[in-house]
Amino acid sequence: MDPRADVRTTHHPDTAPGEDLAYEREVLDESIRHDYSTSDTGIVPLTRRRPMWHFMGLWTTFVAGFSYMFLGFELHDGGHSLAATVWIVAFGYALYIGYAMVGSYLGARTGQTHALLTRSIFGLVGSWIVSAFILIAPLGWVAFQANLLVTLWDGFYGWGHIFTLTLLFAGVMILNNLLGFTGISVFARYLVTPILIVWCIYMVVKAAIDAHGQLGGTPPGGGLPFWVAVTAVIGFAMWGNEPDFWRFGKPRFLWPLPTYLFAGVWFVLFTMAGWMMEQLAKTTDPAAAFRYTVHYALFGAFWLAWIIATISQFAINDGNYYESVNAGQNLIGGWRRWRRPLTCLIVAGGGVIAADLVNFHFLNGWFKVATFLAITVPSATVIMAVDHFLLPRLFRISRPLTRVPAWEETGLINLPAVVALLAAVFFGVTGTANWPHGWIYAAPQNSWGPVPLESWLIAGGLYVALVAAVRAAGPVRDALGFPRHVRDEEIGSGAIADVATLAGT
Repeated sequence: MDPRADVRTTHHPDTAPGEDLAYEREVLDESIRHDYSTSDTGIVPLTRRRPMWHFMGLWTTFVAGFSYMFLGFELHDGGHSLAATVWIVAFGYALYIGYAMVGSYLGARTGQTHALLTRSIFGLVGSWIVSAFILIAPLGWVAFQANLLVTLWDGFYGWGHIFTLTLLFAGVMILNNLLGFTGISVFARYLVTPILIVWCIYMVVKAAIDAHGQLGGTPPGGGLPFWVAVTAVIGFAMWGNEPDFWRFGKPRFLWPLPTYLFAGVWFVLFTMAGWMMEQLAKTTDPAAAFRYTVHYALFGAFWLAWIIATISQFAINDGNYYESVNAGQNLIGGWRRWRRPLTCLIVAGGGVIAADLVNFHFLNGWFKVATFLAITVPSATVIMAVDHFLLPRLFRISRPLTRVPAWEETGLINLPAVVALLAAVFFGVTGTANWPHGWIYAAPQNSWGPVPLESWLIAGGLYVALVAAVRAAGPVRDALGFPRHVRDEEIGSGAIADVATLAGT
């Protein structure tokens, strides 16, 4: 796809909600067919970008709900007071925003998904490695969220059949992704967010007024030291594939910040609510704590709790599946007769397998999932941001990102990028003590500091060092995995070539 054929110097206007609904109906069929996720249709034109209020609704849904109350349960069980919990969550979320702003800007400037960007920057081998990370890691969250939904149902009604229902709904939750980005955003924004916001405010305010005397002090426990808790918060906040969502946003660096700050308020409040409810319920059983929450904040209306829980968990898993589906589209979506719903079907099968492994075979599976995603995909994002924004300024090496190369045009491998990525992942998995038992000895989880942040810095810093070494040795186009259409031309003069600059933005 040549972006110059579709990109204009105007963006999608900040329309009113009613007008935007008409716009979304117009592009719904387009989203079902490709969602701008293959090499043929891989760049979102500036005329298809969405307004800010659209992202605020979507991102609020992604950081609100019962799953973030679960994070509050874990911080409470880890021996952290309410004040310490607020500090840990705010600090961890601030670290996440630092990463997210870079990833969002990369997506908005290029209009490409995270996985498609890896073709131009990591080369064929590197793209497959990163796409594997993007494909697998979110399925762990799919598994966790599906199990949490079934646990909620069991707590509300005592339905049982946890194993069977978890596997079933891990697959069923792919439904909205059949409609692409339009499907997940409309479902989340209009059916979930308003209910969640009102419910969260009521719950926290009621607990603060009626039971403030019971919310002081430090609960017993200590299984979640400070840096481990911060890492857990980053993992819960992290998507990793921020370019996938924000390629539909305006290509300005600070443009997403109000959305992240607005969503951060609800992230903190729902975690606080979870801490409060477990403290008041005087139990460490999540099902019992959720059951208490319904009596306390929903007047015992379990039917309403069932609706809220089901809708919110589906909405969160929309985002998890969206990440994996886009990675799958990068790998196989360009086949002539392939359609996006087929990728959704395959990924749904992976979600079912993950549901079995994460919930019924791994100890503390939620923490392993959180830390793995917080380390792998973001490290790749940092490397791509360094390549696109920093290398032209440091070494006058510019890699144009104005088209998505087909596989036969993709360079074999960007060796410095792949080495930097694998080194950062090795450090991160070792630092969080998440290797399978007996593989590699790792120090206790609390002794390595903010491991995700350190992994990102290692990825970016090592990549710069390796590029400098390669550049000193001679020509760099082959070693850095430049696509064929770029290798046939001279290296750019230092100007960043992307969709936004092409359109004069």
